[in-house]
Amino acid sequence: MGKGGRSRISYETSFRAKVLILAVIFGIAIFMIVYYPLLSHNVNPFDVASPKGQVVLAQNFTLGSVNYTNAVPITSQNGVLVLKGNDDAGDTLTMKMETPGWCIDIWVWGGSSNGWQLKYDCAREVQLSQYSFRRVPTHEAKEILYWYLEPGYVIVLHKEGAVQNYETVNFTVTYGGVTGEGSLRVSLGSQ
Repeated sequence: MGKGGRSRISYETSFRAKVLILAVIFGIAIFMIVYYPLLSHNVNPFDVASPKGQVVLAQNFTLGSVNYTNAVPITSQNGVLVLKGNDDAGDTLTMKMETPGWCIDIWVWGGSSNGWQLKYDCAREVQLSQYSFRRVPTHEAKEILYWYLEPGYVIVLHKEGAVQNYETVNFTVTYGGVTGEGSLRVSLGSQ
C-alpha cells in the first residue's frame, strides 16, 4: 500500500490496459468500416431491371374502345417492364413519365361481364399496387426477386403526337422511397 492507503496500479498494468482499450476501439472501428456494411447491405434494392434502353416495337391495336397507333403495350406476356427488389415497402408504386409528350394508360381486366376497363387515361404519373406484379425468385439466389406484370393488367405508353422512329422514352418507378429509371427506344418497324 502506498501513501494514504490507496493502491497504485503499476506502469506495466496501466500500459497493458491502455493498449487493450485501443485494440478494442480499433477492432470496433474496423468492424464498422468493413463488416457492418457487408452484413447490413441490401443485396437486391428496388430498381427497374428492364427496359434499360432496349428497342421495343411500336404496335397498332385496340383495347376496349380505344384505338392505339404506334403505342407500346406492356403486358404479362411481353415482359417489357421488369422490376426487381426483395423488400415489402408498402402497397403502391408510382410510375412517372419523364419524356415530354408521352403518357401512360392503365387497363384492368374487369372480368368477362365488364371486359377491359381504363383506370388511367393519358396520365403523366400513375399509382400501381404492388399486387399488380408477381415476384419470381431467380434460380441462383432465392432472395433476388424479379417483378413481372400480372395478367389482367396492361400498361400502354403512347404519345399524343407523331412518334419518331427510335425515339427514346424515359420513365421512373418509385417504390418505398427508392426510384428506379427505365428507358426504351420505340421502333416503328418497316414502313
